[in-house]
Amino acid sequence: MINTFDLSKYYETTAAVRDVDLYVSQGEICGLIGPNGAGKTTLLKMLAGLLRPTSGKIEVDGIEVGARPKRLHETVGYVPDTFGLYDELTVWQFLEYFARAHRVSPDKVGKRIASVLELTGLASKIEATVGSLSRGMRQRLVIAKTLLHAPRVLLLDEPASGLDPLARMELRDLIKELGSLGTTLIVSSHILTELADFCTSVVIMEQGHVIRSGRIDELIETIRGGLQLRIELMDEGVVGALRSALENRDDLKNISVEHLTIDCTFDGDRAALARLHREVVVAHTGVVSFYERRFTIEDVFMAVGSHRVS
Repeated sequence: MINTFDLSKYYETTAAVRDVDLYVSQGEICGLIGPNGAGKTTLLKMLAGLLRPTSGKIEVDGIEVGARPKRLHETVGYVPDTFGLYDELTVWQFLEYFARAHRVSPDKVGKRIASVLELTGLASKIEATVGSLSRGMRQRLVIAKTLLHAPRVLLLDEPASGLDPLARMELRDLIKELGSLGTTLIVSSHILTELADFCTSVVIMEQGHVIRSGRIDELIETIRGGLQLRIELMDEGVVGALRSALENRDDLKNISVEHLTIDCTFDGDRAALARLHREVVVAHTGVVSFYERRFTIEDVFMAVGSHRVS
């Protein structure tokens, strides 16, 4: 769905994006991850056709960006990290204005507005003025406006910025709903926990480069190196003895202790894991829990990045 080839963007002699080869397949919810200054916004603007690359090529849904701008804008929706709204208009008037700007057929405007209001949870605010909406509702209104022309690709730049916890959860649910409808999404953020619940793939950027990309499950397999175990204990008196016992085993590595928690990597099958569990619980009192810790986006980021800003 989205392809880039040797994509670069320079501002005078400063490289914001360098030599990016990227592929995001149809229907993915892709998290664009990286520290501030990594080049995420510049990359999204180029994908949206709003910024001309210094070099390289971009294709979105088979459309070469720059060659067919009108066709691209029919396919792509872009939500920037900052936005301006017409506060004096009602929600309906605001959406009607942009529906006509997107050249939605006049006989379909009403139905289309009703559809995006329902999808974004704003149906009850149809007569409210834009200026009366909360930050979270304003963010949803911008997304509703962007969905009016039914884009197949949606680019969201730091969409949860400034939202309270409830609004963040509502935004997360909206993104998951859009993904379930077949929309391809790229969602940028430097806060990994914002992306963990809904992304199916990630693109990790540092200093203008893409340092790793792909489906999360596939990336996890490349860094796993065994089962990640976590043992939580009741008191500190147990920690030293259990750590010593674990360090004497050949099937455990990467043993680390933080207060009452021991993390380690187990190299064995499920039957051997069950035996280890039984041995630990029988030999050491005060074991509160023993479980396999699932890898997350944060684990992938920490494994492949240098975590430096540009």
